Amino acid sequence: MNEPAAPPMIPAPPPQVVPADTVYAALGDPTRRRLLQALADGQGRTATQLKSSAERKLDATLKHLVALRGAGLVVTSENPADGRRLLSMRAKASRLIYSSYVRRWALTGGS
Repeated sequence: MNEPAAPPMIPAPPPQVVPADTVYAALGDPTRRRLLQALADGQGRTATQLKSSAERKLDATLKHLVALRGAGLVVTSENPADGRRLLSMRAKASRLIYSSYVRRWALTGGS
């Protein structure tokens, strides 16, 4: 018996390079830093769950999450259990933050 042909594979898009200014702008806001802190444990959370960490209403929290996603620091995935969108810190984000922000800040004496 002939097996049905597998659907063609769609190649993954090449990784995006986010300009440093975009990352700095995202990290420059204390609300966004609180959101990243809440996501630092690697667990995915919904925007509704994150609004308490942001200390903002849901619509304002979403605005900040969009900025973090645009900076390549946060990614979204679908929760297989209920289909809600989960947000989590990008796996390489902590290294990116350290190398491009914290280390330079420390080298300048925190100024």
